[in-house]
Amino acid sequence: MTYYDEPENSDQNTEAVVSTIADPKAAKEIKKFSHGKPLTTCRVDPTGKYAFAGAEDNGIYRFDLQTGEKVVYLGHDSWVRRLDFSSDGKTLYSSGWDGRIGLWDVEPAEIAEIELTAAVEATDKEEAKPAVTQLQAPDAKQMIDAHQGFARWVHVGSDGKFVATCGNDRLVKLWSAKKMKLRRQYRGHGRHPYAVMIHPDGEELVSEDLMGEIFVWGIRDGKPRAKIDASVMTGFDEKFQADMGGARDIAFNKDGSLLGCAGISNVVNSFAGQQDPIICVIDWKAREITHHLRTQENKPGVQWGVYFHEAGFVAGCFAGKSNVGTVEFWKLDKAKQASPDTKDEAETPPSKGVESDAVVEGKTTDSYEQTTESPPKPIEQKPFHVIKVDKAVRGLDFTADGRRFAIACADGSLRVYQL
Repeated sequence: MTYYDEPENSDQNTEAVVSTIADPKAAKEIKKFSHGKPLTTCRVDPTGKYAFAGAEDNGIYRFDLQTGEKVVYLGHDSWVRRLDFSSDGKTLYSSGWDGRIGLWDVEPAEIAEIELTAAVEATDKEEAKPAVTQLQAPDAKQMIDAHQGFARWVHVGSDGKFVATCGNDRLVKLWSAKKMKLRRQYRGHGRHPYAVMIHPDGEELVSEDLMGEIFVWGIRDGKPRAKIDASVMTGFDEKFQADMGGARDIAFNKDGSLLGCAGISNVVNSFAGQQDPIICVIDWKAREITHHLRTQENKPGVQWGVYFHEAGFVAGCFAGKSNVGTVEFWKLDKAKQASPDTKDEAETPPSKGVESDAVVEGKTTDSYEQTTESPPKPIEQKPFHVIKVDKAVRGLDFTADGRRFAIACADGSLRVYQL
């Protein structure tokens, strides 16, 4: 397992150098871009030139981080919850609450200037007003009907071969990235899965639902591999009889040894913001939660983001009940060593590649590995640094070099910070 401590070898020395450059305590807001509707999520493209954000007007907006130019991508019929990029950085993927997955050019060949309101000539009582226009990208290259109900998530694997999605039909799906052809679908979640990620090794994927249940699936054989106990994130709202716990964001660290699940716990009345924010850190090999990352002030709200920085810290973004937010940073304390591996040694080895276009459904039985021993109690940690934001923060992403990050806020602002 990988936890961050003082450097002992050349790789860790490199990490230490990065850490001295990327210091959260030195973070300053350097740019702020505005939009007329609350933002729902954001991602920075691999080049670091653009930040893309979803908004509550159903649009996706591309902000040029240098010039501030804003371009709208239209095609979804509801809010966009998740964005990702192809391995070459040329295609943007979007998942919408209309059940669809969109594929767009990051840099379209042509961008149209659309007139929204006509110019108004001056009168004796009013000054002249110029025409209001917006820059608009072409239609999506593809729009795929991926899920019944919300398509809550889209993620492109690090090798660029597969795209994973999940939605309100309780399905996790695996698509070929090149043609977006369905290759696998996995059944097993009793509630709506909210997020899914492909492991960096390309052999497994992980999904978490609104009851905090975490499933690990084999990519090549389509079989369930494990179920991770994340009962701390269970959240059934008794008042409204709704499943509202679980993850709002999940992410791996670079080598895939750690998984972070950001979301909520202790749901009382989620529609009134009465729940606790949490980030659970999971040792991937042991399939166990090792850390509970808590906000500094323990205020009700939601953790909407988690990011493992190569400098050795974890970043998260928080939206509070009172519509204020934070970006918080943790340095993981060393955890007690867990068991070497919980995988079943008799597990059927994966086949060598995907040989068929047929859809293979994962088993719905409890054939995955579940340990009977009690895992070590997770370490409860507070952040070492907090950036206060005057509006709720709904999304967080870093540039590839780790020197800047962008946040999406409920007032429609996209804010950029320099470390």
